[in-house]
Amino acid sequence: MDKTRRRFFLFLLPVCVLFLLVHHHVTLIARGTLPFGSLRVSHPDSPPESYHGTVNSTLGFGALVAVSHAASPRREGLLWSAKLTGIDITIPEQPQWTDGHLQAFKSPQGSRITRGSALAWMGHLNALRWFLSTPLQTALILEDDVDFSLHLQSQIAPAARALRTLLAPGTPRTPNASLDTDPLFWANQDSWDILWLGHCNDAASPHHVLSHPSISYPDPHMPPLDAIAPPASDLLKTFDLSHTRMLYRSHWPLCTFAYAVTRASAQRILSTYGTEGEAGCVAFDVRMLEACRDHDWRCWTVAPELFHHVPGKSEIASVDTGVEKDGEGDRSGRRRPSVNIECGARNEWLWVGEGDEVARERMLGRVREASARGECFVKRMRGKGETETEV
Repeated sequence: MDKTRRRFFLFLLPVCVLFLLVHHHVTLIARGTLPFGSLRVSHPDSPPESYHGTVNSTLGFGALVAVSHAASPRREGLLWSAKLTGIDITIPEQPQWTDGHLQAFKSPQGSRITRGSALAWMGHLNALRWFLSTPLQTALILEDDVDFSLHLQSQIAPAARALRTLLAPGTPRTPNASLDTDPLFWANQDSWDILWLGHCNDAASPHHVLSHPSISYPDPHMPPLDAIAPPASDLLKTFDLSHTRMLYRSHWPLCTFAYAVTRASAQRILSTYGTEGEAGCVAFDVRMLEACRDHDWRCWTVAPELFHHVPGKSEIASVDTGVEKDGEGDRSGRRRPSVNIECGARNEWLWVGEGDEVARERMLGRVREASARGECFVKRMRGKGETETEV
């Protein structure tokens, strides 16, 4: 065999192996079983696990906790979208951060963090401390500019079921449990550290997914495949999946839009990342990524994500530059869809100011009526307004 043919053969061999692995993985997805200890959740026509009532207002967690300061222009929009969706968000009061707080937080040598990023980091720590001051066992930490689907409650049950199936298959359910009483809704709290429901990029490769336990499950309330942004779209296309989410061991989970913690993991974050650290760091989400990627924290990612930030101006950049935002769109969101979010609750079409209670009640009734039928009220409003291109 001459050198040219040998090089070609050596190049072709790993490509063929990867193709066969991916093809094998896709075939087993269709059959309901994945290799390397992975599983697939029940088919869509399988009977759902029964609970008394629907998903509760905290989505099966002890609390939904938003990171938001008192003057944030995003707060009103977050609370209104929560009301439209039927969820209950707690916003712990933040201290008036002083230069002394910043000095104590920043690395004494080699600090790399800006003032805006430091304040955002300290806001997350404050939310975690609030959580630990309660008797609650789990919490979902949200940033105050997140968007989510008006169908969020119906998206949560299959996601939680997928986590339980992946981490504790065959675990008996608590008899006659409701979401308010069942501690295993999001699996055993000793089996995970961080659950990423909202992120901007967890670029897991097919090899990563194949090398760890993973699970896929159907979700009718998500954008079509050609409207999902990469890398999530690339991963779904590789496995020939549409209207399907995947749950896998986190690989590169960037952006802390929405992440769940247990009491143990919240305490671990505070003790490990309670300051910038000796070597310095540019942002809180970088430390969280490092925890999952480099330090073997038990982190799991839902992709495509269930939460993503609203398109708009960066509050961190505003703090760093000293330039005040005009606030446009911060309360209500935008008419352009948020990345990977179907029927976004922060869409501007849904915004009604606090002063008009009659219009608010009318909007609330219409949204919930449409959601109960599995419809998207945002699409109905768009049909009466301008024509837009989904992204």
